Amino acid sequence: MTSGIYGSNKKGLNIEVSKSQYQALYDLMIHAYNTNYYHDRLDTQTFDNLFDNICNAKETYLSSSVKGV
Repeated sequence: MTSGIYGSNKKGLNIEVSKSQYQALYDLMIHAYNTNYYHDRLDTQTFDNLFDNICNAKETYLSSSVKGV
């Protein structure tokens, strides 16, 4: 795989959330883990990767299209 200046050349999705929305998402992930909710929907590695990506979020300025700010 070739890497560019922004990392891999794979496309993905990026979402913008406020700090309180991020906290709610984080709390939902913790709840999903604690209740084994994800076991019927995702394999463990996919869930762990998703949670890692959420934990690695970086603070940025939000665009004007973000709802609930």
